[in-house]
This record gives sequence, C-alpha cells and structure tokens, in this order.
Amino acid sequence: MSTSSAILDGLVESLKTQASLLIAASEMEAIGPNDLRDEFARRQLRRSAELVSGAAALGAVANSASLGVLSRSLLEQLIMVLWGIRSIDNAKSQSDAGTAELAKALKMNLKAGTAKVFDRRTGEEVTARYLEREQAKGSPRRKSVEEQAKEAGVLDLYTVFYRFLSLETHGHNESPKEKSEIAALCVTHLQGIGGISRAIGQAGVWWLMHRHWPDNESLREVLGLNAKA
Repeated sequence: MSTSSAILDGLVESLKTQASLLIAASEMEAIGPNDLRDEFARRQLRRSAELVSGAAALGAVANSASLGVLSRSLLEQLIMVLWGIRSIDNAKSQSDAGTAELAKALKMNLKAGTAKVFDRRTGEEVTARYLEREQAKGSPRRKSVEEQAKEAGVLDLYTVFYRFLSLETHGHNESPKEKSEIAALCVTHLQGIGGISRAIGQAGVWWLMHRHWPDNESLREVLGLNAKA
C-alpha cells in the first residue's frame, strides 16, 4: 500500500468515527430550560453526520470533485449552525427556510404554467387567486450565507474558504488527471471536512451543554487554523 493510500484510508476511518460522534452529540440532553435552538442544533448535527458519512464514502473511492462540493456544503452548514444558535429568531428562520423555498418553487411553477392549484371542494382551478393571495402576503427575505457569516462573527470563513470552494461547486475548477494529484487533493478535502465537522460538533455541543457558541479562538483551534506550518 502506498503512503498516499494509507493516509486516505486513515482519514476515511477518522470521518466514519466523526460521523458517529455527531450522531451521539445529537442525542444529548440540553442543560437548562427547553429552547427552540435545542432541536435546531440536534437536526444540524444529524444532517452533518450524514454529510460526513458521505464524505467518507467519496474518500474511499478518491472522488476529489465531489469531495470539493461536499466541503462547501459542510462549511455552509457550519456557518448556518453558528448563526442559528445566536438567537431564537435565527433558528426559527432557518428551520422555516425549507418550507419557504418549497413555496417559492411552487409559485415559480404556477407562474410558468407548469403547475396549477384547484379548489379541493369544487374542483375549480384557482391558480390566479392563489398567486394573488400569496403576493399580498409577501415573504420574508432569507439571509444569505455571507450575511449569516457576518452576523455570526465568522465572515473570514466565508471570505477565505467558502468563495474558493464555490469554484469547485460551480464547475470552475479543472480536476487533476494524475492519480497522485487526485489523492493529494482528496487528502486536502478530507482534512478540511474533518476540521469543519469537528467545528459543527463543537458548536452543537457548546449550545446544548453551555448555552453559548464557540469563541473564534476555539473555532480556529478545532479547524486547525492555529497550527504552525
């Protein structure tokens, strides 16, 4: 077995362990009175565990491009968790985001004529009426990832890392061809994913156990940003 393969195998096993730890963290009892952010934190820990498990599977087959995309997803997850536990309003906004996005997608299809709304009682098509009512109600503006990062005090994570990882997500990076280069890129992504997943775990546990969020110095430590070259 080559040195690079051994390193990859070690990182893959480490991520499998990390996924198990995230699941365990999601089952922790919170300290103190119930808070809407408790279930928010648990949901994010469970989702992160699934993403980390996926990263382990991708690492096992040395899929560097998909690991790059997944790295960005996990970083967005970290930013969102750090923002969500800052306030109940933030947590509620993020928890409601899925329903809001689904409603937005429905309205786009209704306007394009690829979907219709019917009155369940009469069978009458009421698409225009539904759209008029929804337009009058309006919808709250969702915070961007950059805005969330800024409000959570981690704008550097967005500026320095998220932007660069977006290149892979949007297909602006050229994938390496040599096996040694692919393996090296996979190692980089797996190490980054490991650091991000630990930071997500730290954020969730700090909230559940201490009713607070990690300070920037402890985040840097977990992410490996304080390591000397």
